[in-house]
Amino acid sequence: MRAFTKALVSATAAAGIAATGNLAITGTAMAAASPAPRPAVAVSPSDVSAAPTWQAMDTVCKTYTALDGLTSQGQICAEVQKRVTDAGSVTGYRGRVVLSPLNGYEMKPTTYHWNTGEGLSEVCAGGCAPQAGAWTSAWSPVHTAGSGPYKVQGEFGDGSVWDLHASWSTWQTAAEKCTTYPVGKVCARYEVRRYRETPQERGRITYTSANGGYIIPIAVGVGSTIDNSTTGRTSLLCQPCTKRTKSYSATTQIRETPNPGGTNEYYATARFELPDGTTPVLKAAITG
Repeated sequence: MRAFTKALVSATAAAGIAATGNLAITGTAMAAASPAPRPAVAVSPSDVSAAPTWQAMDTVCKTYTALDGLTSQGQICAEVQKRVTDAGSVTGYRGRVVLSPLNGYEMKPTTYHWNTGEGLSEVCAGGCAPQAGAWTSAWSPVHTAGSGPYKVQGEFGDGSVWDLHASWSTWQTAAEKCTTYPVGKVCARYEVRRYRETPQERGRITYTSANGGYIIPIAVGVGSTIDNSTTGRTSLLCQPCTKRTKSYSATTQIRETPNPGGTNEYYATARFELPDGTTPVLKAAITG
């Protein structure tokens, strides 16, 4: 497997996260003898814990046309939700597909996966029936092995196929170069993820201070050399120049990864100034 692809799917967090739910109980008030009121008991906020809730994360819709390029076959949407605790932690993901066929065309979802190294799963156990009217699948089982794009695919009635991607994976460190100085540790990191169906990259500089020292971050970059042609993006951090005496981190703007996975070099750079006036450059790279 090519180096970039390995970096993109390498480390996913294993979880073991239990799903929780709420039971809402309603009723009708009835007149009855009531016991004497008892004093109210104060409940500390720390004793109350809300159940995780499902929140919208991403929706991607696409309209398809027939082979004539004019007649609409309808629209297909891929939806992803994230499960969030009251403390703001994301503990799971789920996806589904929504079909809106038109003009008598049929749509049939087949399989999906989360692009985290897992195999394909059926949208419907035993296979979905072709749908000629509006239809929404059940939510997939909760996915807890780290975030990743939800890819769902299927067929049209004429045998042609379709696929959609929604959501995105977490950033992963594909390469890292660190050096420890008397004033602390500085690292350059090359980070990757997949946003829907698009591979992306960025560079990061991190600094862990030591001995009361400092650095002055100047720039962080991300780039690639493909067939002897180099492209990249650099973010200037010295605007104005600021001494960083505490732990610090900054990234470049996100860049779509060009030609990912080829026999090429992908890298991140970090340039900074030390108290003695020198300006080292660190480079973290992978090659295909």
